[in-house]
Amino acid sequence: MAVYGTTDQLRIRIQQLSTPTADQLALMEEVLEGASRAIDRICRRSESGFTSGVAAVQVFSAGGKAYLRIPECVEIWEVAVKASRAATTYTVWTAPTAALAGDGDWIPCTGDPDAPTFNQIPYTLVIIDPNGDYTYFPDGAGAPMVKVTAEWGSTETVPADIREACLMQAARWLKQFQGSMSTDLGSPDLGRIMYRRNLDSAVKQILTDGGWILPLYGGA
Repeated sequence: MAVYGTTDQLRIRIQQLSTPTADQLALMEEVLEGASRAIDRICRRSESGFTSGVAAVQVFSAGGKAYLRIPECVEIWEVAVKASRAATTYTVWTAPTAALAGDGDWIPCTGDPDAPTFNQIPYTLVIIDPNGDYTYFPDGAGAPMVKVTAEWGSTETVPADIREACLMQAARWLKQFQGSMSTDLGSPDLGRIMYRRNLDSAVKQILTDGGWILPLYGGA
């Protein structure tokens, strides 16, 4: 899973000019990982977070509508759907030969389902192609109905404001460590306590103002 900052970047933020010990480096890496996962959770990101990687399958419920909300992705390879809640197999829908070719069962897009944007990546929606064989995604009443194989993530590199949000949160957590347990920076118990705390309000503001918090997935 992606980590959105490096220990060298974190050292600059906390003004640690001396060479860190092995324990201090390990703690920095742990704090950066915790900050990255906290950002993923509040922004409703998939395992790949903000950076795209290899194609992987994710499963979603559907609400009987002509669209499906999905996490951000830069490419969709396959959409497979169950015909009913009781079905045990998924039927692969025909993929378009190109994003707007109009020769498949679905179209990748982003934005509002009622006024989608087709020429912008990352994609956050799959809508029914009116030229295809289907008119809606079956309603599974919360059950998994759609499997989407995609290259999840928003960009190939970490967005600058996400990197800064991660480093800001990691620096504040690390300073809290140093202030309360300066003789035992690598305490795993303290680390577990730290990661339960809410994100700093300034970090949340960065995520909110940047539009990084995604809506709920599925047909809602």
